[in-house]
Amino acid sequence: MADHKKIDFEKAFLKGHKSYDTAVGDWWEGQASNGAHRKAYAAVAEFVHAQLKGRGKPKPKWLVDYACGSGPFLAALADRFPEARIVALDGSRKMLERASMRLAKSGHESGPVDAKRCFDAKGPRIRLVQTSLPNFSLPANKADAVIFVFPNLTPAPGDQDYYDKHGYKKREDVNVCTVLARLREMDPEDEVAVNNPKEMYDGLMTDRVISRNLRHLVKKSGACYKVDYANAHRDELSKLTQIRSLFVEGALEESVKEMWCQAFFRYVTNKFFRSQVILDVYHQTKDPSDKTGGYFISEFTAI
Repeated sequence: MADHKKIDFEKAFLKGHKSYDTAVGDWWEGQASNGAHRKAYAAVAEFVHAQLKGRGKPKPKWLVDYACGSGPFLAALADRFPEARIVALDGSRKMLERASMRLAKSGHESGPVDAKRCFDAKGPRIRLVQTSLPNFSLPANKADAVIFVFPNLTPAPGDQDYYDKHGYKKREDVNVCTVLARLREMDPEDEVAVNNPKEMYDGLMTDRVISRNLRHLVKKSGACYKVDYANAHRDELSKLTQIRSLFVEGALEESVKEMWCQAFFRYVTNKFFRSQVILDVYHQTKDPSDKTGGYFISEFTAI
């Protein structure tokens, strides 16, 4: 495993998805393979299975593992949905090669598939698709559920035009996001580390474009599960943080200073787990407050 102390994460992530073909990928493989992560992936897969089963609808035929990395969650997902076909998307060739080996060891059929044909009727049960993310040329409205676990997608400098074309410059989003980036917490201790409104704005808008891509993939009334690192339960977060989160997730269904933006998901529920996976964040930030917490799973319905 690569030593996180020797990695300049800020510089490395300037390469976008290609960063995972470097030492960052080795670091992530070490993290994703440890006990805390194995337990977390199993818990997420079990949560998704229970929620989809509890809907009383037919068993899902198509699942998407968005930014699947080296496949530890993918294997857990495949175990719990033996009849579903799974599209595994990632930008890193190195990570997908590792995913292929991991799946083979666990007895799951998988193979590389072209991005535009990833939902074709014929093909391996688990389709490994190398593609930059977000990607709005992928087949739309095909998945019964899409799952995005421990998101860490950082755009490369040359990606901005693509984000601009897919929602970053949408006027109603710009108006709402500008306000959310400038607002400050009533209690300064609740304020996030990013105090620069421009940085806050860029982060919120970038993540909202990714959420648009998740909605692009899933059917209407389909499910979306997002697994985020967290220091506390979602309902313990400040009101402003919750509103910012809903904006990013495409699930904000209230006005901000009498301004509205489109909701393309509806927030359903959330579950928090204490876990050492939070150290993924600490390795990158070196902030002692990121040594405690865990992660939560948020469920959404596509509208």
